[in-house]
Amino acid sequence: MKISILLPGKIKPKALASAQEEYIKRLKPFGAEVLEYKDEKVSSRTPEQTKEAEAARIFKLLKEGDFLVACDERGKPVRTPEMAELLQAGRQGAFPMAGKRRMVVVIGGALGLAESVRQRADAVWSLSSLVMAGGVARVVLLEGIYRAFTVVEHHPYHNE
Repeated sequence: MKISILLPGKIKPKALASAQEEYIKRLKPFGAEVLEYKDEKVSSRTPEQTKEAEAARIFKLLKEGDFLVACDERGKPVRTPEMAELLQAGRQGAFPMAGKRRMVVVIGGALGLAESVRQRADAVWSLSSLVMAGGVARVVLLEGIYRAFTVVEHHPYHNE
């Protein structure tokens, strides 16, 4: 099973770029790819119009048979063992990943995700009960997915 991580625009603040690149490098051997979609500038449009414009870009990157995970502060708090179980299910073709070709994890832009993305999602995860800067959320997500893969692989990175 392949995993794609969709991130909005370029990382901000730039000081977090090296941490992001480190985890992208660590995730590659596990078959994970990171794709950046164009984020919308907050403008004279309503917040919903801005989020829907981003949603259209996200939907263009999805394929039939994708298992979509939306990261949203209103989602279910996700723990490392749950992430690892989902990754393992993907490898084994077990529920809830049965018949899914790819897991796609998406973070929204500055205003968050459109409701249409949340509705399409197979799971909605909260990375924290805190509202985070986009760059921080990216690094937290990438590290979390990497950690979950190391749990599946029984790698010593995760001290359980």
